[in-house]
Amino acid sequence: MGLLLPLRNLLRNRRRTLLSVAIISLGTALSLFVLGFFGDSKASIAESQVQQFGNLQLASEAFWNESDDDEALLNPEAFQQATTIVASHPEVVSSTPQLTLSGLVAAGTETRAVSALGYVPGNDALDYGNLVVAGRALEADDVAGVVVGQSLADQMVLAVGDVLTLTTTTSSGAFNALPIRIIGIYRFSSEQVEGRQVFVPIALAQSLRVTRDVERIVVRLRDEDLAVTSSIRDELDLELAAAGLSVQGRTWDELSVFYEQLIGFFDTIFGFVALALSILVFFIILQVLTLSFLERTREFGTVRALGTKRHELFRMLLLEGGGLAVFGSLAGVVVGVGLAAIFNAVGVSWQPPGTVEPQILAIRLTGSTVWLPLLISITATILSSVFPAARASRMQVVDALRIT
Repeated sequence: MGLLLPLRNLLRNRRRTLLSVAIISLGTALSLFVLGFFGDSKASIAESQVQQFGNLQLASEAFWNESDDDEALLNPEAFQQATTIVASHPEVVSSTPQLTLSGLVAAGTETRAVSALGYVPGNDALDYGNLVVAGRALEADDVAGVVVGQSLADQMVLAVGDVLTLTTTTSSGAFNALPIRIIGIYRFSSEQVEGRQVFVPIALAQSLRVTRDVERIVVRLRDEDLAVTSSIRDELDLELAAAGLSVQGRTWDELSVFYEQLIGFFDTIFGFVALALSILVFFIILQVLTLSFLERTREFGTVRALGTKRHELFRMLLLEGGGLAVFGSLAGVVVGVGLAAIFNAVGVSWQPPGTVEPQILAIRLTGSTVWLPLLISITATILSSVFPAARASRMQVVDALRIT
């Protein structure tokens, strides 16, 4: 008894088969649509986090333990040694140092707490010049320039060319202040970052802190896949430890608490959606197949009387359920991909809370976006056909033939 007979049985009652296929395809298409939306959201968030943190960062163990002492910084010798090791790795494109200052900026009567990030202007690892929307980006010869966020500029009514006073503390704990001129205004996806983060040349940051040390090394990789990034981080950690350096790496997702929390939320929501749709498909198909097999009880009795064994009948009925699962799930994938294409073409946008610009919503179609809903729908449908198939195959031949 091959696949032909179960397929012919499905075609005997086309209306019921089409109803079952439609239900399965709807569940598959909805799962694909939701998973594709979450996939695109994850990719967009990951891109913004890499833009903020780089692929990975290297710093002293004391720095990662949130120590405020100068021991948390990398002195010029340790920085040079670590940079040499990093540059020798074949997957590393470039690296650059950074130094962060916490302080206050004042303009007239307005004062705001900020985090001033000192970096090497024009570097190849992580340069923030592409974020600038007014004025210009930092350049190597800028001695006392600053780039501020659009949100901070709006709050303090600032424009390109205005002068701010940046007050911070030196390594010894003394206060240090310096007038700096706004040479650019940047936009970022997060309003919180725009209102808090300013960019200065690293030479200026070192001058204000009265140090030659750096805080961390930002590394840019050829392959931005997270699994590859984690593997390279582990390799660099081993090489740095072997060189006697107390320097450790962190990948961009480890640096972004927001990303980890949001991804966990997305995964939980999709889990609930997939579970709800699977249960819905399971019970609807269970009812449809139970009624269908009940109507065919006399047919099953005849088949058994002609010598068909119970396990052969069970296999035939299970194959009918499997046929529904495959046809319905494949149809759902086609419908889901079509809906995704239409949705992407329309270009729906919305502005998430805490962001500064509307985001274009999209459905990202990848291999996992297709096979995971397909697998869930096929599994749920086959499981729903087990009970009615087992019940029908266990009936006594005489009892089945009596039913009219």
